[in-house]
Amino acid sequence: MRPRLLAIPTLLFAIGAAVLLTLPLSGCQSVPALRETRAWHGQTPIYATYRFGRLHTELPPGHSIETVMAATRAVLYRQGHTIEEASVSPQGGRLVALASRQLPYDKVKITTSFEGSGVVMTINIDPAEENRARIVLESILAALGI
Repeated sequence: MRPRLLAIPTLLFAIGAAVLLTLPLSGCQSVPALRETRAWHGQTPIYATYRFGRLHTELPPGHSIETVMAATRAVLYRQGHTIEEASVSPQGGRLVALASRQLPYDKVKITTSFEGSGVVMTINIDPAEENRARIVLESILAALGI
């Protein structure tokens, strides 16, 4: 029994040493997908939170989902995207756009839903890219005049 008890602490020490040796290689930064950042956008301004690879915001009252999705579609066309999927109803909308080959990402996914008095919008760039998601939001807000 005695040798087996000594093997467990030795194994734990070896695992701990391996983890400590890899820390300088990977740095001490937080994992981008887990951190949360917040910023103001548009002329109004509107608060948007980026977390888990998605940008979430709530637009001010007075805009319908149909209007928001039409502006979103126009903005993405102007930026060189190809619309792969689009669905719109008074309760919500979804738009998936493929990026052109010159862009460093593959897809833009935008969903909207009506909650409370405003439209809630989520922008997801695949692979995750916060700056690009914020640029898309700024472009949509400019098209809506917000």
